[in-house]
Amino acid sequence: MKAFLILIIFYFAESGLMAQSDIADSANISKTEFIAGATYNSALNYYGRIDSLKSKAFYPFVGINFKNGLYINSSFIFINNKLSTTYAATIAEGGYQFKNKSENWTGNLYANAFFYQVNNSLIQSALKGTAGINVTNLNKIINVNFGGDVKWSTDLDYGISAGLDHTFRIENMGKGIIVIDPSSYVYAGTQKFTKTFYEKKNILFFPAGEQLITSNSKKFDILSYEFSVPVVYGLGKMNIIVSPAYVLPENLITVDESGVNSANASNLFYVTATLKFTF
Repeated sequence: MKAFLILIIFYFAESGLMAQSDIADSANISKTEFIAGATYNSALNYYGRIDSLKSKAFYPFVGINFKNGLYINSSFIFINNKLSTTYAATIAEGGYQFKNKSENWTGNLYANAFFYQVNNSLIQSALKGTAGINVTNLNKIINVNFGGDVKWSTDLDYGISAGLDHTFRIENMGKGIIVIDPSSYVYAGTQKFTKTFYEKKNILFFPAGEQLITSNSKKFDILSYEFSVPVVYGLGKMNIIVSPAYVLPENLITVDESGVNSANASNLFYVTATLKFTF
């Protein structure tokens, strides 16, 4: 049985939601920092699109944030479901974090590449990499977030995102600090890489089906709405980040008229939990 697994892209999907809630904001560091940690994801999804096995994931990560704003990091994806627990992929990213003098505008430029385990059935395995930008306007009322990215496989996909969040900072929690960051985001883009995957896996046998998915994948549509409440506890060099989220997928790819091979998705509640150390 093939699991049409939609692997979450850890960096551009999660980093945007947590950028304001991360106490160790690398845009503000005064020295080079080394980062190591791990994240658990209770329900792997790509804008709400899930695999038939309802897989979970665990991904340790390492990275370096340089004081000039440059950074590099890698994440190693392990997948767990009722059939197996296996290593699936490595994601490597490099980028630059920036802010203006008054520090009310922050953001980052990034590019990443995906290295997959041979013979996997990840829908994302059609993707070779992404590049993009995230920008945030910080203010006392509500933070406004914008993002854009390009994904490449055999063709190019384009995506944009917009979101709002507001951080609440609670001091004197023992020796630590708590930050709560209610957030809402909307994601939009094309889905040409999904067509590439289905053609690569030889799932399509009828010209009508191929024509249908090609037409759907070229449309620039809303992909999902997502609401989350990241909670960060910072204690010295350690951050504990728990982020419950609810995602509403939109405009799913249709592979054929029957819908049998179409993307699997529904409104989804999931939680990510991260333990991160900064040295």
